[in-house]
Amino acid sequence: MSISSIAELPAPVTAAKADWLVSTSWLGFTPASDNPDSIAKCQSTINRQSGNGFVLEYITLNFGTPNPGFEADQGYREEKLTHAQSAGRLVAVHRLRPSYRPLRSLLGVKEFERLQDMWAEGGNRRRWSVAFPIVESYDITSRPRANEIFSADAMQRLFAHPSATLRPLNDEERLMIADLPLTKRESANAWVAIEDEIAMAAGSALPKSIVQQIDKDLGISAPEGMTAQRWGQVRLRAAWLANKFIMMRRRKNALRCDVCSFDPALRLAETSINVRSLLDVHHKHPLEEGIRRTNIDDFALLCPTCHRIEHLLLTHAAA
Repeated sequence: MSISSIAELPAPVTAAKADWLVSTSWLGFTPASDNPDSIAKCQSTINRQSGNGFVLEYITLNFGTPNPGFEADQGYREEKLTHAQSAGRLVAVHRLRPSYRPLRSLLGVKEFERLQDMWAEGGNRRRWSVAFPIVESYDITSRPRANEIFSADAMQRLFAHPSATLRPLNDEERLMIADLPLTKRESANAWVAIEDEIAMAAGSALPKSIVQQIDKDLGISAPEGMTAQRWGQVRLRAAWLANKFIMMRRRKNALRCDVCSFDPALRLAETSINVRSLLDVHHKHPLEEGIRRTNIDDFALLCPTCHRIEHLLLTHAAA
């Protein structure tokens, strides 16, 4: 589904982040110390505040002053000019990978050390060191000034004071930004989530029926430009996501066909037949698997007849 506004996002905007520059691949936070407990507390706080939703990015009016000797640094001067173009504006919404990465692992040792040389305070070389990879991003096309969108009270609450973490949004504030237009942006670190999920899928015991259904939807042969090994990993991740989808539907007591609304439970009430056995999990975008980042919303639950029709329609559309 094409998303054109914040209101159409698959998850709510749960919090805001004030930054100096528009983020492209990660959002960083500075823990109170290098102690593992402090780092774990920082990660836990960000996960709780983001709640698996989207984070609204605001560019601060002020730009930081680097450590002595960096005032004439070409990179700093370019970033300061870039900041001036977006200062005070709402620029993007991001979804983060819940498990952080040490910023050093995302930037590389040399770039991380340069960043600390420029910005570390009081010898504490951990600025933004707890980094959450951005796995899904949308630019706010209009880049409005935040004070033209939020009320004075909301601006005071969200952005008036520096914060080392996120600033949770309330329902009223979410309504203020609901109509802001969005443009999808490729996420440089989407691979982080995919690789994590491939590893989790490899260690999971998946029902054979789901693996078979996903293999039928996607096909065994790897698409052009992808190795057979990688295609196997992609299919396994898809089956793992499909299994999560089925479990979610079980919890919601919603085991029925998404197209014709056939509910097997109505026919099987007096039998011991498994309701799930009369429904197929279906990948709605099989031709895009491995190209875009498939998520749990890309699956449907179908009766065998509707599943067959969906595949005939896909074949016809691709002809």
